[in-house]
Amino acid sequence: MTHHQKAIDGDLKLRRGLDAHLPAPADFDDWHYLTQLNQARAIQLGVEHFRSHRPVCMGTIVWQLNDCWPVTSWSAVDGDGRRKPLWYALRRAYADRLLTVQPRDGGPALVAVNETAEAWRAAATVTRLTLTGEPRAKTSVAVEVPAYSSVVLALPADLAGPEDARRELLVAEAGDGAERALWFFAEDREVDWPAAQWDATVEPTGQGQRVRVTARTVLRDLTLFPDRLDPSAEVDQALVTLLPGESATFTVLAAAPLDPTALTARPVLRCVNDI
Repeated sequence: MTHHQKAIDGDLKLRRGLDAHLPAPADFDDWHYLTQLNQARAIQLGVEHFRSHRPVCMGTIVWQLNDCWPVTSWSAVDGDGRRKPLWYALRRAYADRLLTVQPRDGGPALVAVNETAEAWRAAATVTRLTLTGEPRAKTSVAVEVPAYSSVVLALPADLAGPEDARRELLVAEAGDGAERALWFFAEDREVDWPAAQWDATVEPTGQGQRVRVTARTVLRDLTLFPDRLDPSAEVDQALVTLLPGESATFTVLAAAPLDPTALTARPVLRCVNDI
């Protein structure tokens, strides 16, 4: 790692970034997951911020897509062609239809961005709830975004302000949950996270394996790293936040079946609050 760190004070910069936002890593596996997560969040936050100001801002340029050799860098794809969590975050942030919660006038607001040639009309809900899934306030709004436009929807006071910033979040959903956005009122290092608990099953598919994870507690930025078991293995999604009782399915493609027990355990399956 030291040999491949070419930025001046690069490791110190990474540490400062982690200290500002995320829990302290206990070992190298934690550090590796959290630094990749911090990278993904930083760039996704920037892209969604700029997109939310359409048409004042009409685009972003991302540095960088890939690396030509193994190095600690901002790339979304590493020197061996593996997708980092950032790659999945970019796919979400650059979706043709984007639902995002952004700071406006001192509090959060719902922003819908439509980069298609057709108007986007959908019913949306925004809920303030606890980390255990208990609703505290809720509103329904109509999302109507003309083609190639964005709209900002102010949130009522009972949604914009939490009773306990360390134990609450906002969940915005549109189109029967097809688009989802989250807003946490505190940094992860300050959130009162419960210890992560989940149930997981693994079943074979025609070309790989399907991993289904059901949350027993909130799971923040759940990510599966099958390449830790086989360097050629790939997964179809990453950085999934689940509330208690919700499920997510990860499809894994690999040259040979991977150990089901290893697929559903640390350090292959990670989330922020398993640290």
